Amino acid sequence: MSADARAAQGNLPQELVRLMFAVGAAYDEASRELGLSSQQVRLLCAAGRLPTAGLGELATVMRCDRSNVSRLTERVASRGLVARHGIESDGRVKVVRLSDEGQRVVDAFTEHLESRLQAVVAELPENDRDAAAQMLSTLTEALNRGPATGDGSAEPPPGAHLIPPG
Repeated sequence: MSADARAAQGNLPQELVRLMFAVGAAYDEASRELGLSSQQVRLLCAAGRLPTAGLGELATVMRCDRSNVSRLTERVASRGLVARHGIESDGRVKVVRLSDEGQRVVDAFTEHLESRLQAVVAELPENDRDAAAQMLSTLTEALNRGPATGDGSAEPPPGAHLIPPG
């Protein structure tokens, strides 16, 4: 075991932060290759996963305010990647739907990002991959549950129920 690996064992939270930044950089790179910001791609991916979501629901899932989602939606709509539609029961509520081109962008982004991450994962021994996947899944679920409320329970973050499991 290398000195870096031994040091990392005692610093799991720091290593998780480093991992977050490294994956974020790969996410940003894949977004830039498509000529989009990472926030625009997040919106497209969320709209693809939640095809009947309105701006408010997308804001909750993206953990940002509704006005930010509205501006992002305007930008990607101007490129023909999404369309806003009113719903019959309440014309004030706008649903954001991917266009065919928007779906192609999401597919290209997903392919690029997964290819980049798969290349990294391929460097791990197979039994380490399974252990890493299990550990990351457990940590992700714990983080999505949110902070403990003091009585032993956890308060999920807003919109956590809307994020489909990976």
